[in-house]
Amino acid sequence: MLKYAKVVLFVIIFAHGFCEVCAQSGEKDFTKSILSAQVRDIKSKIMDEEFELIIQLPGNYSKDLTKKYPTLYYCDGFYDAPTWFEIYGVQLYDKTITDAITVGFSYAGDNRDFEKLRARDYTPTDPGKQGKTGYAEKFLEVIENEIIPFVESNYRSDSNQRMLGGCSLGGLFPIYVMLTKAELFKSYIAASPAVTWDRNWIFNYEDSFHNNNSSLPVSLYMCVGEKEGLCEPVKKFDEVLRNHNYGNFRYKFRVLENTYHAGSKPEGYQRGLQFSFEPLIRK
Repeated sequence: MLKYAKVVLFVIIFAHGFCEVCAQSGEKDFTKSILSAQVRDIKSKIMDEEFELIIQLPGNYSKDLTKKYPTLYYCDGFYDAPTWFEIYGVQLYDKTITDAITVGFSYAGDNRDFEKLRARDYTPTDPGKQGKTGYAEKFLEVIENEIIPFVESNYRSDSNQRMLGGCSLGGLFPIYVMLTKAELFKSYIAASPAVTWDRNWIFNYEDSFHNNNSSLPVSLYMCVGEKEGLCEPVKKFDEVLRNHNYGNFRYKFRVLENTYHAGSKPEGYQRGLQFSFEPLIRK
């Protein structure tokens, strides 16, 4: 019952901000896409954890049963699903993106401590040596070997057009994945990534990656709020990426004017989706 309640909540929030646009457009597919949100549980043997996937299918999903769709995977689904839902709908209406499947990462069960869980799974190191953080490598293994196979065996997801996004620790994780297993996703979106985690650990990790790689054949959209504490560190990380001048690296960075930390999500996700979908829109 709780799963359906969550879906209804997401639908209400998304519909509230988007119904007027749908009515003006006359396109029933937009409304159908709101109603297609699902919550699926997946038991991970790798981490002995029950994850929850918040899945939204495009409105035309049932029309062409041979068509496969780009798929956006995103962190913090328990917080950010409504934001991604609404931005997806608005951008689809504006034709700045194509139809897509979206998959939000969450956790099954009641009364879960999302802050502790996200700190555990989205961070690459455990500076406190208490086993409460530093599970990013394991979570990446879960995504690659359990979540993606589940999605691609149950839905018509295009394995050549996967995207990964998130904010804060959920923005650090996509950068970690990009520098660890870049080929797993075609495009990455990192809003206000927590690059200061563990005394700027990601800077050293990127430097090590650069020492062994001259090419980075993916897309990355990264942004940070002008008024947040992460602004200068993220700008320094942008400088590092630019100076390393990776081959085949499609990259865009933006400082969001008059924006604090959480405020980077709406504009960051929107511009990140636009940037990620640009090559598909041009086709």
